[in-house]
Amino acid sequence: MSEGKFIKNKKYYTGIVYEWNLPTGSTCPFALECKVTVDRLTGKFDVKKGQYRCYAASPERFPAVREHRWKNFDLVKNGGVPIIPKDCKAIRIHAAGDFFNQQYFDMWVQLAKDNPTIEMWAYTKSLQYWVNRINDIPENLVLTASYGGRQDELIEKHNLKNVKVYASPILVPKERPIDNNDDWARKPNINFALLDNMKVSKKSSVAGSNKSFPNGTLFDAGR
Repeated sequence: MSEGKFIKNKKYYTGIVYEWNLPTGSTCPFALECKVTVDRLTGKFDVKKGQYRCYAASPERFPAVREHRWKNFDLVKNGGVPIIPKDCKAIRIHAAGDFFNQQYFDMWVQLAKDNPTIEMWAYTKSLQYWVNRINDIPENLVLTASYGGRQDELIEKHNLKNVKVYASPILVPKERPIDNNDDWARKPNINFALLDNMKVSKKSSVAGSNKSFPNGTLFDAGR
């Protein structure tokens, strides 16, 4: 069985965060507007024409990135469980990829329960798996429903914490703060916004916007 691996990210998030990533598209059964699949061997992109493109697919043009993510996928689809690093205090589940079946979703719920002092969070379009366990999610696991999938109707029906992607900051409703480093994704019960990083650049003007851009970071779509 392949050995999985976390990636330590010291730059994007507040504090040091370990990421657990899977191949984009291939592990996203309910993606719609942002779906991009990258062939494991050739690196060929299969892009579905939606409203925005999955930001996480771009690094898979590099063979080492593809192999790392696919090895993680090989591990968990065969029933393996990731080994959390000893110094880990926070885990971003799926900066790339998604919950690809109920068993895998349940594995993360159990990992969160077994490690109550570790903060965990994830964006997901696999909403049925979440709804099936909606009363069993531990406090240290914060989930955000990402609009643009095949099960969007479950978001309002079950009042799920959610995020929407916008093409411009001036289009974002006042009640939705804009996230640029996952700070809002880590907070429970707060709906927020992301800006499409294919349409919004660092030089974009925010005149007339009610939002602030704390550090000029590109905002990521397709979470």
